[in-house]
Amino acid sequence: MDAPTASAAPAATSPSAATAATSPFDRAPERDLVNPIPLTADDIAGFRDKGYIALRGLLTPDCTDALRAEALKSVVAARDIGATYGDTFRRLTYALGETDTFKAVYTARAFRKVLGTLTGTRLIMTEAQGFELNSERNGFPWHYGSLSFRFIRPQDMGYSIWIPLDPIDPTGQGGGMAYIPETLFSARGNFQMSSLLSARLIAGESIADISAGLAQVYNENSILMTGLFEQHREEDHFAVGDAFVFNKYVWHRSSPLRPGPMATRLAVNMRFIDWRARLDRVMFEGEAATGGGVGMGADWGVQKQTTYGSQFVDIDHGDEIRDSRHCGMII
Repeated sequence: MDAPTASAAPAATSPSAATAATSPFDRAPERDLVNPIPLTADDIAGFRDKGYIALRGLLTPDCTDALRAEALKSVVAARDIGATYGDTFRRLTYALGETDTFKAVYTARAFRKVLGTLTGTRLIMTEAQGFELNSERNGFPWHYGSLSFRFIRPQDMGYSIWIPLDPIDPTGQGGGMAYIPETLFSARGNFQMSSLLSARLIAGESIADISAGLAQVYNENSILMTGLFEQHREEDHFAVGDAFVFNKYVWHRSSPLRPGPMATRLAVNMRFIDWRARLDRVMFEGEAATGGGVGMGADWGVQKQTTYGSQFVDIDHGDEIRDSRHCGMII
């Protein structure tokens, strides 16, 4: 079964040769970077039920070329910077959300409109990354947004938009993502478990007994992951220019890139939170200490690259993120 999809409206008339010769970031972003996506009531309902949607033709060729160039400027092997997070990728990069290239995309009118329509709220941009796979690196196993959204409360919504910069064919080389509909199995309870265990962890109490039980269920070789998740997973084809939006409760994994004509697969990801989200220092400390594993009974250690959330030193536990001077752009 495929994810719900929405397609771009027909492209506007091509710009003049003089206009086309200028940088795409000097022109109207809604025309040259992001295509308008007409969403139906079924599209929106499907997204809110399943937790994800494929947006066909969201980004223009100028846009995807610029995103690729920006990501390739800074991708590096995790081991070269002494990090373990992301070492299952060939190369990766962080802090892309601060670049002019990425800002031009997530501030474009059409981009803000489609995300606002899907989520029903304004959003705070948090961070953006790039991930590059090859046939020797399989990417992330089954997981949810435990590390990326550890700084907000379990009930506060967070969203990712994944943008493959190479074509994805699940029946060919693969290299995309697999996911489980929230209607089938959600990670909402894992965030709640993380909150409970993080409180014990930072109070100096042992969580070993509970973690051992959770690890039997959620380790990557468990019957849940290798049996049920694999049996019920969904995967989609993606053309360059398509995007995939999913919320923080969606279980997902990387799909290995099989040997073939495409030597590597590059994708970028942008993350957003509901603008009413509040700081959760307790869960932040618990998840930061375990590498995002506390809600699954795992301890992957402190991850050097995933520091987002540590900057909110000017607000207290329970305060709105938007009250911090370090809050990202609101779209």
